[in-house]
Amino acid sequence: MKLQTRNLTHILTSLLLVLCAVSTTAAQDTGVLILAHGGSEEWNDLIHEAAEPLKANHKVEVAFGMANYVSMHHGLKALEEQGVSKIAVVQLFISSYSPIIEQNAYLLGKRDSLPETPMPLMHHVDEYKEMMGIEEEETAGHHGGGHRFYMPKNLQPIPLEAEVVLTPALDDHPVVAEILNKRIQELSSDPANETVLMVAHGPNSEENNKKWIDTMESLSQKIQSTQADNGTPYKQIFALTVRDDAPEPVFEQAKANLRTLVRQAGQNGEVIVVPLFLSSGGREQAVAQRLEGLDFEWSGKTLLPDPLITDFIQKSVKAGFAEMN
Repeated sequence: MKLQTRNLTHILTSLLLVLCAVSTTAAQDTGVLILAHGGSEEWNDLIHEAAEPLKANHKVEVAFGMANYVSMHHGLKALEEQGVSKIAVVQLFISSYSPIIEQNAYLLGKRDSLPETPMPLMHHVDEYKEMMGIEEEETAGHHGGGHRFYMPKNLQPIPLEAEVVLTPALDDHPVVAEILNKRIQELSSDPANETVLMVAHGPNSEENNKKWIDTMESLSQKIQSTQADNGTPYKQIFALTVRDDAPEPVFEQAKANLRTLVRQAGQNGEVIVVPLFLSSGGREQAVAQRLEGLDFEWSGKTLLPDPLITDFIQKSVKAGFAEMN
C-alpha cells in the first residue's frame, strides 16, 4: 500500500510539473500589441506605464499612430521575433466608430477593404516607401498641421505569421464609466444640483458621430446607475463631441452647441465639464478654452493616468485569447 501511495504521489507530482511547464510555455507564447494615438513624450509614457504590468505574463509591444502601417508592422514583427505565435491587439482608442479602427482591422486581415476615408501615413513615410520598394515620389500626399500626410496607392494588410485577435476600443466599457465618475466626483459637492457635460473629440462623419454620442450616453447611464446605488444621481448628464477635425461649419456648430448647453445648465444649478480623452496632450484643454467666459467646474483630467486602464487592457487580452481559443 505504501509503495502504491508513493507511486501515486510521484505521478501526481510529475503531472503538476508538466501542467506548470505547459502554462509557462503558453504565457511565453502569447504577445500583446497595444495600439494608441500617440503624442508627447509624457502622453506616450502613460501608455507604456499602463502596459507594464502585462509583461509579467506576455511579451508586450506598443504601436503609436492612427492605423500606421509601419509602427504596427514593427510591433507585430518584434513579437513574432520573440517566439510569439498568438497576439492580442488592444485598441486604446475612445471609440470604435472611426476610420482608424476600420483601418486597424484591414491592416490585420480582419476586414476586406479600407475605410471609405482611409487614414494616411502621418509618420514613417520614408520608411514605408523603403519597406515597399517605392522609389518614385508619389503624389498622394501633402503637408499640414506640422505633419506630412501620405496615402499609399495600394495599401495592403500586414503579412503575419502569428495568429491575431483584435479587441474592441474603450467605448462604453464599465472601466471608462468608473474613471469618468471619479473625475466628476472630484469636482462634485451637490450631485442633485449638478449638470455634467461629458465632452469627447468626436469623428467627422455624421453617422459615426451619432454612434459616438450613443456610446457616451451609455456611459452616462452607467454613471447615473452607480450614483443611484450610492445615494444621489447627478441632476443630468449630457454627452457632446467637439469635432475638431470636421469641416469648419460643423466644428463651429459643435462649439456653439457646447457653449449654449453650459450657459443654459448654469442658469439652474452648477455645471461640471469632464473631458473624455485618453491622455493629456492639449486637445482636452481646447475644450475649456472654448468655454471661456462661462461658469463651470473643470479639472482637465483625462482617463490616464489611472490603474483601471491597465485593468481594461488585461480584461481585453483575456477576452481576446478566450475568443481565439
